[in-house]
Amino acid sequence: MNKALLQRYRAGGFHSVQGWGINETLFDIFVHLNDFHMTNNLEGPLCEIGVHHGRTLILLGLMKRQHEKAVGIDLFESGQAQNLDASGKGSIEAARRNLAEHAPGVNFDLIAASSFDLTTDQRNLMQGCRFMHIDGGHFTEVVLNDIALTQSVLGLGGIIVVDDYWHSGFPEVQEAVHRYFWTSPSLKAVPFMTGINKIFLAHLSHRDLLLAHMSARLPEERRKPIRLLGHSAICIDPH
Repeated sequence: MNKALLQRYRAGGFHSVQGWGINETLFDIFVHLNDFHMTNNLEGPLCEIGVHHGRTLILLGLMKRQHEKAVGIDLFESGQAQNLDASGKGSIEAARRNLAEHAPGVNFDLIAASSFDLTTDQRNLMQGCRFMHIDGGHFTEVVLNDIALTQSVLGLGGIIVVDDYWHSGFPEVQEAVHRYFWTSPSLKAVPFMTGINKIFLAHLSHRDLLLAHMSARLPEERRKPIRLLGHSAICIDPH
């Protein structure tokens, strides 16, 4: 983890990168989650589906250890015919420029493809994933595929963050999350936290420890106890 570059990006650098996915509060929450992995010696790739111009992927790259991978998947310009809900319209050239500016010296694997069409080698880049941010297509079938893909490559103690879970303009994201949980015969990761438009899932191996970790670090107004999909969790929206 490059602390100097991370602090510079937090101080305002990420505002210059066009896109969504993180704000100041989410930035700090992602770092708290990463600290949990560091403290517990949990390793693996940090990945994102739906890179756009790299705003969140840069943060993931700055959080990784030198030997870990940072993997970003997006349709980018060449695949916009498959972008059926017209979300994002990412640019691989803009992403590369932003990665070079805000995370110099950090290696990224950018994959210009649909998450439905990944090769075995591309999937292997994500094997043992410890952090996945899902912010790709918003149709039910797409989100279901991205969650299933992530659950299949998730490593011990891994975290999945699904964006737009509460977005009224993309209701199929929440529908897909719920459908997956009610129909999947096996689950590696279940909810432990939600809020700021996202749902956070944690590998069953460390879910309770991670919930306690975050509860101890968030202010009282951002850790309201709730039940979510049958699991104890906290809501990080102010209460």
